[in-house]
Amino acid sequence: MVIKFFRSSFITQYAVISMTALVLWVIPCFNPPSIPPPYGPVPLYDLLYSLIHNLPLLSVILGFILVVVEMYWLNQILSGHELVQKNSSLAALIFILVMSFYPEALILNPVNINVLLLLVIIYNLMISYKKPEHLDRIFAAGFFTSVASMFYFPFIIWCGLIFISFVLFRSGKWRQWISALLGLLTPYLYLAVTYFWYDQLTEKINAYVEFFHKIFVFPNPFQIDFLILGGMTLLSGLYGLSVLFSGPVEKTVEIRAKMNLFLWTIPFSILTFFLSGPMAIFHPLTAAPAFSLVIVSALQGIRKPARVEWFLWLYFFMILANTLYFHRIFYHQ
Repeated sequence: MVIKFFRSSFITQYAVISMTALVLWVIPCFNPPSIPPPYGPVPLYDLLYSLIHNLPLLSVILGFILVVVEMYWLNQILSGHELVQKNSSLAALIFILVMSFYPEALILNPVNINVLLLLVIIYNLMISYKKPEHLDRIFAAGFFTSVASMFYFPFIIWCGLIFISFVLFRSGKWRQWISALLGLLTPYLYLAVTYFWYDQLTEKINAYVEFFHKIFVFPNPFQIDFLILGGMTLLSGLYGLSVLFSGPVEKTVEIRAKMNLFLWTIPFSILTFFLSGPMAIFHPLTAAPAFSLVIVSALQGIRKPARVEWFLWLYFFMILANTLYFHRIFYHQ
């Protein structure tokens, strides 16, 4: 019943998904978690944190609005590029559940901000497919990668996704490489000039260099509820990948290339996890768009989805119960 209902994409489905998100996100409003402090050299997040770190309720509301916007836009990207059924809203539902799976993530944080910028990057790269003269799109992808790293610095490594897209789309002309590099460098050139003006350039360069020494440094221990729900999320994604790669390939070359672009975000999410430090509990959210795609791709071919629907209900109620009650027990142990 659930999968059949969300195979349509009308205002009713989006209203139900938004209400599902609201049910999960309204709980922290009564006892808002703290917005995570900046980690590493992140000038834009430093500014944001200084403005709203004393306003946790506002941070929860802004985080909710941000995730709902991401949900809608992701579904539009997937359906517009025919990566899922055009009339399906199931990807939006899966995305909301994955983005809300852990209570401490139910607030504005660097990673869910980066998910929005990741969608901007993917959107620009997909538009550039078969259009090598769209250098503005390639420049924008590089530019927003740098902007994203100013909220969450490990994201700078995701610049490799742009160069991989040239291979996937078979369009790696030298002008595109230069355009991507210029996009990557532009925000940091302005930042370097600002630091130089205030005589902070050497200090900031040292901070960037020292950041890469913090590999596998996780100061916050993972709670058991994080491991359980994170494990369920991971198993769902692995199930989707197994079905996706074991099934028949009936998509066009263009659709396969664009789907592979989404799939490449999973290795980048794993790679940058080693630099996530205290943001490790938020970091899995970077894989939410790709997991939404692979899970929905697996569900689309299921003719009798009763067991899968039971798992979705179980997943939702475990998230809800953990947010309402169990997380506080594990957190205070």
